[in-house]
Amino acid sequence: MNAQIPSKWSASDTSAASTVGILEFEDNAGDWHDFTILALSDRLVFGGYCNAGFLESGYIAREDYESLDDTLSELQSDLECFYNDGRDYTARIVCNDRM
Repeated sequence: MNAQIPSKWSASDTSAASTVGILEFEDNAGDWHDFTILALSDRLVFGGYCNAGFLESGYIAREDYESLDDTLSELQSDLECFYNDGRDYTARIVCNDRM
């Protein structure tokens, strides 16, 4: 993991982020979850837009050796694990208490 990334959630400065797209999946209970993904040089931020702007739910640190697609795959895997098995079973995402 990159040394400058904290292991506890804190809001990211997304003013220089680029939009990657929407990540959508169905959990084991049949509920659908969708997140807007923003890319920064050191992390992918996930959350959603509302009338107040972008609300960050969390992020995953980008490893130097990973492609964007690899990090997105890890993000999806961790989010599916979060919603199916619980926060304690995730490996890489850092999220806020709102999740």
